[in-house]
Amino acid sequence: MNGPADTVLAADDRASLELAKMRLLSQARYRAALYLPRMAVGELDSEAILTELRRLATSGRQAQVRILTHDAEQAHRDGHRLVALAQRLPTAVSIRVPLDEVHLAYASAFICDTKSGYLFRPVAGRFEARGDLDAPGETSRLMDYFDEVWERAEPAWQIRPLGI
Repeated sequence: MNGPADTVLAADDRASLELAKMRLLSQARYRAALYLPRMAVGELDSEAILTELRRLATSGRQAQVRILTHDAEQAHRDGHRLVALAQRLPTAVSIRVPLDEVHLAYASAFICDTKSGYLFRPVAGRFEARGDLDAPGETSRLMDYFDEVWERAEPAWQIRPLGI
């Protein structure tokens, strides 16, 4: 029997954080929102995570993976695999960069399936995270903030493929 404890996500090291991200992304049906102040190499670029994000991006007309990051240019220079995914699937995977100083000062990171699941890291550079697969209230609160920043952010023009 499934209970509330089955939906709780928690992490305190790299392996448990990776597992929590996988559980959240595997539950998502068509959409995901990722707020990553810094897209460091090793962050969301494992083969398993990329497979889940690719599945989402190709799940149909409603498919949408939105990523907010403070430095898309650095992610591009570092060869982050999420950038390559966005270049291969530009209609379903979008990356934007906030412009407002207030948004650029945001130091937390989170992932939402946009409906009921979230994983929140209070300090983006650390492994500690908490979340839940069935918490529509908290997911909605995070998505409201994400949407606010998204609307004011600009597309990450640095990562567009040249198409030559």
